[in-house]
Amino acid sequence: MPLHLAQIAQAALAVTLTLSCGLGWGDENDEIVTGCHFSNAEWGYEAIDRCVKDNQANREEVLQYPPQYKTIVERCRRKRELGWSMVKLCVDQDIKAENELSSYPVDRHSLIDVCRL
Repeated sequence: MPLHLAQIAQAALAVTLTLSCGLGWGDENDEIVTGCHFSNAEWGYEAIDRCVKDNQANREEVLQYPPQYKTIVERCRRKRELGWSMVKLCVDQDIKAENELSSYPVDRHSLIDVCRL
């Protein structure tokens, strides 16, 4: 039974969406490699390789943060599709903000907590 063009297009779309969303990739390293290939394919192997190495290095730095920042790290890791440099920037900014916000009056903590979502 021959496949129709619409079925082929649907299958291609499903594969593309699955890969671009990172679904099915249990390993973050696979996500890094796949993301770098998609975002740098037109720039060639060197750009892909640099992207992979930079993302892996940033990921390792993020994973080295002290346990007291676990909540911040977990929240920022949700943004990893933007790249691990963005995750690291998110963590660094949130840690800096956390230090600054600790001096706010206790009655403002509920407002601050709303922003942490």
